[in-house]
Amino acid sequence: METINVAEAKGRFSELISRAASGERFIIQRRERPVAALIGAAELERLERTRRAARRLALALGQTETILEKVERSEIHPAMAAFGLWREQDDLAALAEEIAEERRKPPSRPELDL
Repeated sequence: METINVAEAKGRFSELISRAASGERFIIQRRERPVAALIGAAELERLERTRRAARRLALALGQTETILEKVERSEIHPAMAAFGLWREQDDLAALAEEIAEERRKPPSRPELDL
């Protein structure tokens, strides 16, 4: 994936569109920060199909529309689409407690023999 600045993208716009249509991707930067991406229409359609399929799966598994709408508006992390789907499972609570206990333990590092 090629990274280009806005001024360069303006000057090469027709070329970049042709290249994006053939499958290349471009990140456009302003002041060395990514601000946009240029991809072909086929790639955009593939991404949209994937997003719609993931949404249908989450709904089929019992996720609420409210959570999915917040994910789409970037109000919460996409991983939250899975949160709560297994809240009724007893083993999830046990796993969460096990993880919390492991995090409270001091890190174990092997002693170095110098």
